[in-house]
Amino acid sequence: MIYVEPINRLIRGKKAVKGEKVEEKYFGGFCECGGIMYQKSWFHHDGDSILISECEKCWKNEFMNFNGRTKTGTKGKIQVVERSDFREFIKDLLSPSEFEAILSKSRGENYNASALSRAKKKLEEMDLPFDEILTYI
Repeated sequence: MIYVEPINRLIRGKKAVKGEKVEEKYFGGFCECGGIMYQKSWFHHDGDSILISECEKCWKNEFMNFNGRTKTGTKGKIQVVERSDFREFIKDLLSPSEFEAILSKSRGENYNASALSRAKKKLEEMDLPFDEILTYI
């Protein structure tokens, strides 16, 4: 699983799930380093609820899987794509021409409409929000 922080999406397999950000500081468990984990975002998919928590001390992120309100025992580290890595993450999902078309569109420059259409289709097939991605590229 990959947590894409700028757009608050959790990628499971080839699909992205939109999350609900936790605005308050709610307890999310204890970290291996001894720090307190705080809830960052909740994701609901196929009857499961997945909590992403971040350690206040070492900034490590973990996920916990719940079935309804019961913890299923699944807990682990999660790959996080932060704002600084977002552009590279999108670049890895697309072909060079598709990525260049997205960059050009976000800058208000001329772009290859066919490549942009392919990029938009790829991202939408993964349930990634094209317009929101443009704002972060």
